[in-house]
Amino acid sequence: MRLSCLLPTALAVVLAACTGEGRRSAPPSARSPAVGAASATPPSAPAQPADEARAPVVAPEAIDEPAPREPPYDIAADRERRARLAREELGPKAMSTVVSGVFVVIGPPGWQGGQYDQSVALMKSAMAGFMNGRFGKKPSEAISVYLFPNASTYEAFCTQKYAAPCIAHFGFYQPRDRYMVMNIGLGLGTLTHEIVHPLVEADFPAAPTWINEGIASVFEQPQIPKPGEIHGGKNWRHPRLKRALTSGERERARLDRLFGMPDETFRGDGEDLHYAMARYVCQWLDARGKLWPFYQRWRDNVADDPTGERSFVEVVGLTPADAHAAWSKWALAL
Repeated sequence: MRLSCLLPTALAVVLAACTGEGRRSAPPSARSPAVGAASATPPSAPAQPADEARAPVVAPEAIDEPAPREPPYDIAADRERRARLAREELGPKAMSTVVSGVFVVIGPPGWQGGQYDQSVALMKSAMAGFMNGRFGKKPSEAISVYLFPNASTYEAFCTQKYAAPCIAHFGFYQPRDRYMVMNIGLGLGTLTHEIVHPLVEADFPAAPTWINEGIASVFEQPQIPKPGEIHGGKNWRHPRLKRALTSGERERARLDRLFGMPDETFRGDGEDLHYAMARYVCQWLDARGKLWPFYQRWRDNVADDPTGERSFVEVVGLTPADAHAAWSKWALAL
């Protein structure tokens, strides 16, 4: 999830982007004395002809020059810069591998156990599936993916990099500077969750949080039956959904509540239930071959269909309210 904790079975990730500021001319008080002196005639100076007296005096410094253009973005140079920065942060023998031309996957030097290689292999397989008829585009700028083998190395990096503890127990994604940072020792599922977020940002920037996190959460338990395919299996979020569907919370766990749900509501009270609902709605759709047609139709028509309900009806053939019974029956039977 973006800037938020990803719970057990998962790992969490995060990266981020930077912006610049425009230039502004210096205020008059900041200009050189020569500029100020040119605007007035000393009392002892001879009188000027009327037409000359009316002519404005423009100091060269007062003329704004156009700001220099930023050089075009160079993703290869950015990847190299990120790998170099990782070596400065973690040591000259820090590991780095580029995945899918975008992700610079970084590990601390001397990491034993093969988890780094497994993580790289999983990212490659996952990206092959994600870009095979699912997402339409991937990020155009490089992203650093910092993987740490345990909590101590993960927390030490946050203390060094941000002068603060890590903002989530398992990992996080900082869009501002395009950093994903995670404790991979807790499992690889969060890695396949987190890489979904920059894909959604690039492909469907208007996506509400519920569909962003719902799709990402499906892949906390990735299943890759063959190259170019990726699905998700039942995971630790299921008991929370089942408890809600079989208790006094059942009205809060209705499928149709997600459609039009504001992001702040998703992140507010009941966030754990909202995650479970969104995840299993997306898994239910995926099991029926409907997830990606729904996602793509909504993405392409979001200006006219901001809640996604119309796209859902066109793909599924039911309104979200009418689909609730079939979905909840499926979810309880898992």
